[in-house]
Amino acid sequence: MAEQILVGAGVGSGVAFGQAFVLPNITFKAGSARFSFMAVKDSMAQIADDLEHQDADGEAANVLYALAAILRDPLLLDEIKQHLAEGASVDRAVRGSFASFARQLQKIGGYFAERSSDLASLADRVIRQLYGIPEKIVFPTTPFVLVTDSLTPIQAAGLTATAVRGVISSDGTPTSHSSIITRAASLPTVVGVIGAQNIQDGAALIVDASSGQVFIEPTSEERVHYQEALGDANAGHQPIEDDRMLPIKILANIGSSIEGQSALEAGAEGIGLFRTELLYLGRETLPTLQEQVFEYSKLLAKFKGKRVVARLLDLDLDKPLPFLKPAGKGRYANRGLLVLLANREVLETQLRALAQASMYYPTTELWVFAPMVITADEAEEFVALAKSLGLKTVGIMIEVPEIAEPSQLARVLAVADFVSIGTNDLTQYVLGGNRHNGSLALSDARDPKVMSIIEYVVAQAVLAGKPVAICGEAASDAESAKLFMKLGVDSLSASPALIPQLRAALAEVSQ
Repeated sequence: MAEQILVGAGVGSGVAFGQAFVLPNITFKAGSARFSFMAVKDSMAQIADDLEHQDADGEAANVLYALAAILRDPLLLDEIKQHLAEGASVDRAVRGSFASFARQLQKIGGYFAERSSDLASLADRVIRQLYGIPEKIVFPTTPFVLVTDSLTPIQAAGLTATAVRGVISSDGTPTSHSSIITRAASLPTVVGVIGAQNIQDGAALIVDASSGQVFIEPTSEERVHYQEALGDANAGHQPIEDDRMLPIKILANIGSSIEGQSALEAGAEGIGLFRTELLYLGRETLPTLQEQVFEYSKLLAKFKGKRVVARLLDLDLDKPLPFLKPAGKGRYANRGLLVLLANREVLETQLRALAQASMYYPTTELWVFAPMVITADEAEEFVALAKSLGLKTVGIMIEVPEIAEPSQLARVLAVADFVSIGTNDLTQYVLGGNRHNGSLALSDARDPKVMSIIEYVVAQAVLAGKPVAICGEAASDAESAKLFMKLGVDSLSASPALIPQLRAALAEVSQ
């Protein structure tokens, strides 16, 4: 597998390959020069005119026109004029006025609050233009993936004139102005990526906007896997719509509600892995019950009459959260359900939020499962708690060999409504590799040691009448998927970008 797989919120549905170009942080400190109000007004008018004449259309053009309108807003201009008249420096007058305007938008809330973050970059642009100091960025002439802390709408609009193939940012949301522009330009984008700051300049990347994943230094096998998917898309390959052709459900892996549309467009029959940790990552405090209900409801609303399988917060060593106390020892320390059980408020709040969202959309079939369960005791405690809080279909992930031992698995299947096999971690822990250093390949899930565990879990689950899902990367690998289908697995879950080719491969052997 890739050296590391980062997750964020995907924008659009495309896939991009390229070397990382890490956008340098260009700092600018305003001097003490004095500027008249007319000079400031002319500067803002010039920037507004430039925005209105950018080569953009549709939603992207609307964004640029909206920014231009802000620059011409008479109330904003009056406030800048007043600050200058009171003796404020041009830097303080402009930035202070734009910040005040942003606070007004934040008070309105919703759409306007989200757009307030664009104003700081507009203020910086005005100051730079007054001082005659442009934001000089020399982009590569060969295809690249832009990696940045944040991307301003003006920067996003200017990318179309470069060799950019995709965008990764630490900050931002899928509905920000910058995201609207990159989506309109068909640039695969993943925003809110925790760990993006660790990507090295020149690193090989795959950006999968359909699932919100970023592969750092992908293996040749992963490259071919995605290149074949792109080849199918470019050739006009359409998802197979006849569900009766396959004896197995094909579901999607996503990281945010906005990626649900990509899953539907790819022909997914539902969501097999909704990674909920994006609600938590990068935060100092626990997301509220209301925040979680809102996000879960947005996804459930898109899948009425279909299945959505949500995985509870999955902590990993590279995803530190300040509001979680550590738990466990050894190689499973600070992972999965063990941490959630040690942080009951976090666990119960998430379960309540999922149950409440499910009440709002009862026709969506919500399944909920716990990550990395190590013992049957944990499984029994979790299932009982989730059921008591109103969730109907509750399961666990099989990711470590210990939980698949006969005595443990029998107890799990006695209480869980389903199990989901996470092939990434299971393969790592069985073979002793490290999924963060590129030592594992997709085909390693077919190693006899791993397959014997998968076969046993599926066989016992079938005997118990419990569905088994596969949601690891191996689920999208055609050869592995064929084996899983023959074993009697209920569903496979893959990135939306990989679903069409997966369906085609399985249709060939199921006819």
